[in-house]
Amino acid sequence: MIGAMTLDRGSLATACERHDADALLELPRRMSACADLEQLRAVLAIGLARWLPVKDRVSIVFLEPEGEWLRIHRILPVADNPHGALPRVRVEGTPVGQVVREGVGRVVADVRVDPNITFGHASHDGIRSTVSVPVKIGTRVIGAMNAGSRIAGACTADMLQRMEDLAAIVGPAFYAAEQALVAPRVVPEVIPGEVSGPAKSRARSNDLLGSSPGFRTLLAAARRAARSDAAVLITGETGVGKTALARALHDWSARSAAPFVTVHLADLAPTLIESELFGYERGAFTGASAGRIGRFESAEGGTIFLDEISEAPLAIQAKLLRVLHDRCFERVGGGRTIEANIRIIAATSRDLRAAIQGREFREDLFFRLSVVPLHVPPLRDRSEDLEVLVGAILARIQATEGRVRVLSSAACARVRAYPWPGNIRELESVLHRATILEEADELGLYELGASPEAVNRAPAAARAGIAAQRWSTLDEHERAYIEQVLQVHNGIVEGAHGAAQILGVPPSTLRSKMKRLGISAQRRKERTR
Repeated sequence: MIGAMTLDRGSLATACERHDADALLELPRRMSACADLEQLRAVLAIGLARWLPVKDRVSIVFLEPEGEWLRIHRILPVADNPHGALPRVRVEGTPVGQVVREGVGRVVADVRVDPNITFGHASHDGIRSTVSVPVKIGTRVIGAMNAGSRIAGACTADMLQRMEDLAAIVGPAFYAAEQALVAPRVVPEVIPGEVSGPAKSRARSNDLLGSSPGFRTLLAAARRAARSDAAVLITGETGVGKTALARALHDWSARSAAPFVTVHLADLAPTLIESELFGYERGAFTGASAGRIGRFESAEGGTIFLDEISEAPLAIQAKLLRVLHDRCFERVGGGRTIEANIRIIAATSRDLRAAIQGREFREDLFFRLSVVPLHVPPLRDRSEDLEVLVGAILARIQATEGRVRVLSSAACARVRAYPWPGNIRELESVLHRATILEEADELGLYELGASPEAVNRAPAAARAGIAAQRWSTLDEHERAYIEQVLQVHNGIVEGAHGAAQILGVPPSTLRSKMKRLGISAQRRKERTR
């Protein structure tokens, strides 16, 4: 991660017996496999119980995106209503907020006599003594881990190191697992007749992490937009997280319990788009032996997300305009009008105004779609967010593989200097590829080129050589990465152990990329899934 994070079995000797270190280091992997927050907290409670110095009350708190509140996960004792909304506490004016704000652990021997703690803060479960340490991803503080005792004086400064060791192991992993369960990300491919609802969508939100001013403004606007049913048009470059934002709008809305249906228009043949969107009746065309509902009907009561709306043919644009205006449509080959109780969100990486000028996109449809326009900034304009994004991605990889990987100082410089034309998607690919191909625990990210410091220290002739070197294109990076993953997974594209699952994209999207990049999946063995 950006910044130093030293953690190995030797460092655990201060917190627990060396021969039991493996059991503690296994916790991140177990947390990553949890199906819901209740199970996640239970796994952590069981795994941590023997290592905690005090445990009358144990919690982990994380900063909300706005930076003013902390959401609280109560670990011990088990919450009375584990399925209820998470309690929150303000950062300003609270003891735990002080730990998060200053990034330094704190021990309170007796909450009743500490001048910095009010009676209200000291009255939970009769807790008299507390120890709190920050939870960090790299050098960035994302929350705090807290333990308390009902005995005054039970918590001492000697406990800080043990708590810091424990927080370094479980804190980032808990955060990554929490985000994977509750935060939005790219939705799995939706095939006709199948929808994505709350139970079918498991998030892995690296795309919506960040606290840079522009990104916080975007999230605040998105939360306001989620309160209405107005159409939303999300714009931004490829890989910035447009689909994740669309999913967030749905999850934050009153329609969150209903389906969220994604349509990747770029993946559909132009001749099939109408029947895919609106469905068709029996006999509508050759081979239509039975009727089938379309994506709009699948999304009834929920949200339909039209990704890469600019790829819709003009004839389809006219039909979409009617749905937006009249809230109804007909199936292909049918005469019955079907009402559309849905919310429409569209996204594009193209300049639609230029497409309008080129007569490739209808201006009236543009105005209907962009009632609420949201622009996701590219990663090169969010340098403040790189640290937390890198940390979250590596924490997720650690939770899956059970191995702690960090960035070298040179790699940190490369990350900051690199323009990231593929945005967050490219960042994920580069880090994942590095964890596969690099053996050391400290990753170098050598494919990103020399660090700025190395360039500045080099003589003029050497700097000219670095500037003149051939840089690989994004397509070359993507081709090499996809080929590597396919090789590791025996050329299998679909399924739980297929390349699409590992890459985090729908199988159809991966096949489209493979066709565009000239990649052939050579399977060593056929599997039926």
